[in-house]
Amino acid sequence: MKLNYNRLSINETNRLKGLLIILIVFGHISQLLQQYGSLHATLYSFHVVAFFFLPFLFNKDILTIKSIKKNLKRIYIPYSIFFIISLVAFSIMQYHFDPISALKSWAIGSSHYLKIDTGLRIFWFFPALFSTILLIMLYNFLSKKLQKIYLILMLIAHISIPFIPKSTLFLFPISSYIALYLFTIGMVVKYIYEHLDYAKYSLQISILFILSLLLSYGSDFSLASAIFPDNIFNFLLQDAVMILSFFTLVLWSKSIHFFESFGRYSIAIFTIHPFIIQVIDKLYRWEGLTDGLMKFLLVITLTYLITRLIYYFKINKILYPR
Repeated sequence: MKLNYNRLSINETNRLKGLLIILIVFGHISQLLQQYGSLHATLYSFHVVAFFFLPFLFNKDILTIKSIKKNLKRIYIPYSIFFIISLVAFSIMQYHFDPISALKSWAIGSSHYLKIDTGLRIFWFFPALFSTILLIMLYNFLSKKLQKIYLILMLIAHISIPFIPKSTLFLFPISSYIALYLFTIGMVVKYIYEHLDYAKYSLQISILFILSLLLSYGSDFSLASAIFPDNIFNFLLQDAVMILSFFTLVLWSKSIHFFESFGRYSIAIFTIHPFIIQVIDKLYRWEGLTDGLMKFLLVITLTYLITRLIYYFKINKILYPR
């Protein structure tokens, strides 16, 4: 089958990242979404997940010591820095510090243990991303015959994850249970991206995406609810939402240049905005939808300005090495 050459440019990829990071910040404004629980959970079913699919499209590295070191530097330096910052702040506020427990949380990287020791779940993204990239590089390293066997094993892992108790999954090192769950879906996204002219069906994809969200609305539907599903319908529906959401957001963001500047600094915005939220929550009691909108605009604006200062003074070379 011929490859589809309707590929994303760097600028278009940044527009997608920009839309995604705006949705992530939006989802962390409790006054906007948490009072509408189902909408909040539905947003969480795709806005972070789409970031995990990008390495499937662009990462061609094979598993070597050099490639492992490169990704450790790129992912684990910001993870470690912001883990320490949140750990110190949380320990001071709680008047409690347990270094052994903190080290365990850092190594495991699951949202469960990060919440216990740092007060912030969000940084599970980094170890889970590293696990995902390791799995991709291993796939790239294998022969075509072994790749087929590998895909079968990953499909078995994808199907098996929901049957493993939460307490066990939360102990998987570097949040690898998320990578194991997402790998098969990521390969489906990669196949569609490379072989199908998805842009020709933009209207149909968008309609299917919206319908899938409507079907999921009213339940505790999210990435977590797929990994720990109440029923098989949610599990299958979540897979569909992940795939449809990726291509829908690609198509929606592709021509909107406004998202591009946010996408260039997406990793910085991701790491900075939780602390901005924590600070402004202590300065004012935000209530209701109007306050929520004002809070969102304030958080995204302050975070963007601080991010630009970080890059202007080249602090990004320390925080976010390439």
